[in-house]
Amino acid sequence: MIFRHIDADLRRLYRHFLPHKWKLLIACVFLLCSASMSSITATLLGKITDAGFYNQEEWVIYGAPLALIGVTLGFAISTVMSTYMMAQVSQAVLVTLRTQMFERILHWPEKEYQANTSGRICSKFVNEATMALSGAVQSFVVLVRDSVQVLALLGVLFWHDWKLTLVTFVIIPGLALTLRTISRRVRRIVAESQETLGSMLSRVQESYEAERLIKVSNTYDFEEKRFASVNMNIRRLSLKLIKMQSITTPITQLLTMVAIACVVGVALWQAQKGLLTIGEFITFLSALLLIKAPIQHLSGLNGTFASISVAAKSIFDTLDADIERDEGKTVLENVKGNLAFEHVGLRYPDQPNDALTDINLTIKAGEHLAIVGPSGSGKTSLVNLLPRFLELTSGRITLDGVDIRELTLENLRQQISFVTQDVVLFDDTIRHNLTYGLKDVTDDAINEAVKHAALTDFIASLPNGLDTKVGEGGGLLSGGQKQRLSIARAFLKNAPILILDEATSALDSKTEKAITESLEILCKNRTWLTVAHRFSTIETVDTIAVLVQGKLVEHGSHEQLIEANGVYARLSRLQAQPQTIEAK
Repeated sequence: MIFRHIDADLRRLYRHFLPHKWKLLIACVFLLCSASMSSITATLLGKITDAGFYNQEEWVIYGAPLALIGVTLGFAISTVMSTYMMAQVSQAVLVTLRTQMFERILHWPEKEYQANTSGRICSKFVNEATMALSGAVQSFVVLVRDSVQVLALLGVLFWHDWKLTLVTFVIIPGLALTLRTISRRVRRIVAESQETLGSMLSRVQESYEAERLIKVSNTYDFEEKRFASVNMNIRRLSLKLIKMQSITTPITQLLTMVAIACVVGVALWQAQKGLLTIGEFITFLSALLLIKAPIQHLSGLNGTFASISVAAKSIFDTLDADIERDEGKTVLENVKGNLAFEHVGLRYPDQPNDALTDINLTIKAGEHLAIVGPSGSGKTSLVNLLPRFLELTSGRITLDGVDIRELTLENLRQQISFVTQDVVLFDDTIRHNLTYGLKDVTDDAINEAVKHAALTDFIASLPNGLDTKVGEGGGLLSGGQKQRLSIARAFLKNAPILILDEATSALDSKTEKAITESLEILCKNRTWLTVAHRFSTIETVDTIAVLVQGKLVEHGSHEQLIEANGVYARLSRLQAQPQTIEAK
């Protein structure tokens, strides 16, 4: 009845307890001690009653209180020790599971990040991991302690009157049917509750990050209503879960008490007929009353197993999710930076059309390639293929003649500095953000990078200089300052390949020009790929590739493309028109 719900996820969760088997063994010893106290108490009460009331033995006056106090102390000590040992084990397993999930998520491919919300992932760490471990410990304690307690008390009952004890088993069919029905419903409610909790966390995070947009849009009521909808849904599910779980206890109590009432009635009849002594009756009655609580605890395991099964499944779904393929074995040294895109195609999961189709490009070491095109043409997708953030659907990309899939991911990404329009900064100092992932960086190198990124005056104006904290997500900095920090980080990495994905979009024209000149110095003898919005910044590049709907429609120098009077020339004229009007 109970073990039916120990499914594969639960068994896998419990296997994480095995490395702590010695602590579990010690906990089990104390659990067995606490479990035995119930049967000892029931037997002791009967013996004391006969010895004190029938035989009127003098030792009972002093011995009975001491014996009862001793049993209670034994129960208290064993309970404290078992609880402490189980807490040590559960916290160790919780740390392990959270660490494994975090390490797994760091190595997820792009599709997994796109399939999950940040709120849902946070819920796995905060809610589901805690629920799974606390439930696993609780169920382990109940299985060991209360099972032994029930068996010991049943032993006492059978020893005194096995025929009478069999009457108590009439409750089993009704109890089993009730628990099975409730367990199924609890499992469904718990699964829906966890999904809704993840939605609430996502809603809070989105609203927190979009606070300025909400204020300027005056959408307080709208956001409050959206949150209230999710919040009320959680309330509704919580009440349903509480209702289902609360039904279990009174039904179990009622069925158990019916059996006890029947047995007590028969036992009283036997006592009146002289078939039972008062002491034997007290022992039998005490055992019956004491067995009720552990039976209720064991019956409640169905709901507990249903809850932790859902939580465990969520955790193991995370641990079993695919990670980035890193099957390459080659490690390149002294990379020159020759790149070739050969018949490259890309299609995102569950999409009917290709994002990129038959792209062929060759970039020699030290050349500067600019990639332009209308929004949604595949510019960012193309550069994301190079560090293998995305995986090719067809074709191949080579670095110095070697297919990038043959390289280890670590070696490939060591060769690339990547600066995007969406700058990522950690809630740490400017220094630590600049040197993130780098080793043995000197202050001179940092100052040189800061100078090239036009940040010297800004950092000098800060009371703590490079040791100033930037806030969560760089919230204490302007968009331009964040982007310049990202560019300075690229200077420090000093990789043979530099990718700029609209990296100067948040800069004013003067700063953009100064940084572009610094980048030209940095990228001398380095391969440089730029996804550009403003065509005025790419007129001097070696090659310009024009993408339209994922296809390479033109490529050549600025002069060649203007002369060809194709897509690039048309887009260039469209950009020039506002500037002409402003000049007039």
